[in-house]
Amino acid sequence: MATIRKALVIGAGIGGLTTAAGLLRQGIEAEVFEARPTPGRLLTGGGFMLWHNAFLSLRRLGLGIDEAVAADSVHMRFHEFRSDSGRRLARWHLDGPTEKSGAPACALRRSSLHKVLTEAVGDHRIRLGRRFTGYTQDVDGVTAQFDDGSTARGEVLIGADGLRSTVRAEMRRGFEPPPRYAGYTAWQAITRLPGESLVPTGTFFNLWGKGGLRFLYCRLNKTEVYWDAITSDRAAAGIDTLRKTRGAALAAAYRGWADPVGRIISSTDEGAILPVSIHDRPPSGGWSEGRVVLIGDAAHPMTLNLSQGAGQAIESGVVLADMLGRAQPDAVPGTLRAFESARRGRAGDMVTTSWRIGTLGLAHSAPLCRLRDLMMYTFFDTVARGQSYALMLDGRLERAPLRTAGALDHGAG
Repeated sequence: MATIRKALVIGAGIGGLTTAAGLLRQGIEAEVFEARPTPGRLLTGGGFMLWHNAFLSLRRLGLGIDEAVAADSVHMRFHEFRSDSGRRLARWHLDGPTEKSGAPACALRRSSLHKVLTEAVGDHRIRLGRRFTGYTQDVDGVTAQFDDGSTARGEVLIGADGLRSTVRAEMRRGFEPPPRYAGYTAWQAITRLPGESLVPTGTFFNLWGKGGLRFLYCRLNKTEVYWDAITSDRAAAGIDTLRKTRGAALAAAYRGWADPVGRIISSTDEGAILPVSIHDRPPSGGWSEGRVVLIGDAAHPMTLNLSQGAGQAIESGVVLADMLGRAQPDAVPGTLRAFESARRGRAGDMVTTSWRIGTLGLAHSAPLCRLRDLMMYTFFDTVARGQSYALMLDGRLERAPLRTAGALDHGAG
């Protein structure tokens, strides 16, 4: 049976590299094109959580990719929700789901995951400094065009070029409503802050405050802590970065919060703090046109509240590669439509649920925040935890032995 020989992947982020690694495992040559000009520009980004479902998908790629990622991560044993005063609202024990699913939940640097995926694909297959501008397609294949005048041809083109995807815009003839702004900004950073008494290893802390403020943090290794200060637009209006540094402005906004929030902010270098406006797109169809398909943030961008943006990009990449590995060349358009049908519902549920959780953080008045905290105290250890895991591990992800337990209890060196 004839098989697909070559795929073009636009974007060397997590979704693009996962897809390329999966295609190579299927015996399909994958060529990855990235607009950024140097490898160092790819190894950016702060810390984040990678949940059980992402590790299960990485395991399907083989080559020990899931083990390599886990070895450079911190195994999370608890997800703890608190108020700004430090009162515990809920505490999820993660050892049980880790054992049941056969896969961990971990905190890690985004660059660590990117490095492992790059090694799986191979540097020689990643074309840097190649900015995609458009494509043409016919019954036999698709030709990608780049801003330096060069072209590349394959039997399928995969758009993995992020929230403001050029492939997506080209697919829609140059017009589409802009991404949906969530109404808040995440100020992200990694700081050097040793001390288990301040930030214990293995717990992801999720703090909810008054005035449209949230704060997330966890330890990445013995010396580093990742954090996110999430500020609603109304709260951000009082954050003065004109007369103050970012660190000083955030320290003022979070003054009065329970330890160690103030110490985390004050320990952080000014240049390490990056404000990111949070967007998504409402769930919708139209991920493919002929031999062209979207994955990851190009198809289903979501807010940060479920920590599933990377996880869903990984899932989509693995599923797409598996389906293309079984497809004949003339069946590519139908296979891409089937891929969208298989993934649209699950990814859409993640987008919608993450958006709804984010709206809880927009509460500004003290009475509304007290009501929200009461709701979290009452339901988050039971109902919300059950719903979260039902969504994350929906029965379609196979259980596999946990082979990496010995590598999970420490962070990157």
